[in-house]
Amino acid sequence: MVDFSGSKVRNDQAALDGNSHRAEMGDDMGLAGITVVIALASLIGLWGLSCLASGLIKSGGIIGLGTSWISAVFGF
Repeated sequence: MVDFSGSKVRNDQAALDGNSHRAEMGDDMGLAGITVVIALASLIGLWGLSCLASGLIKSGGIIGLGTSWISAVFGF
């Protein structure tokens, strides 16, 4: 059996420490969350633009859309 009690031991705990890996995983999870939010927001924005375009087409222009919106909201 070999006695290592007197030998110098290099401390490489920082490389094996789980905290640095957790920090990187947290950063990756945050980036993934932001990516999902941006993707969903752009889909909702595109849906809104397509609804606006559909309303413009069906009402006959911007004036017709405005009068239809006012009559729908205020009941005139």
